[in-house]
Amino acid sequence: MVVESRDLFAAACLVFGIAMVMLKLHYGPGARQRKAVTSPTIGRGWIVVSGLTAAQVEAILADFAKLYDLPAATFAVKGAGAVVQVSWTRPITTDIALFLVNFLTYPADQTLPDAQPLAVGVIPVPAGIAPDGVAADTLAKIFVPEGDTEHDLVHALVEDGRAFRISFTRMKWQSVTRPQTPAFAARVAFALEG
Repeated sequence: MVVESRDLFAAACLVFGIAMVMLKLHYGPGARQRKAVTSPTIGRGWIVVSGLTAAQVEAILADFAKLYDLPAATFAVKGAGAVVQVSWTRPITTDIALFLVNFLTYPADQTLPDAQPLAVGVIPVPAGIAPDGVAADTLAKIFVPEGDTEHDLVHALVEDGRAFRISFTRMKWQSVTRPQTPAFAARVAFALEG
């Protein structure tokens, strides 16, 4: 009986040891874990907004800065007419710029006029996220696609006419054949100064 108990105990230890090794290989250092990808920063760029007043844009920017733990002075607003320009006063991450275009298009808790606001950003595409065939610092227009029903993506259009879909769940630039560019975006220049 003692021999059987000893053998049973040894077998249990062996099974436990194998299970621990398998868990360590699966979940331990060097395992196939999803690694957080840091979004590259951009120092220059701007967003032009139509359909909102400068005061509404400033209120939306204040909400956005709080939501993403940014200093209130991160964004600057110019213009008081039908088109308002937003720029950043310090480098921001690319994902923040993309989220901001979306946030200005779909502002939360704002009394809006009859028409949906339109926002189009122009940013240099950082090397860390540039899709194949797009050189780093190529200028891209960022906008919510016309007829959007998903509310969690933007499209990018680069100067050579290629278009990309950027879903906020993956943040990957996926090529699209039809960019669904709003007419307002076509009027925005590929330039870092508005």
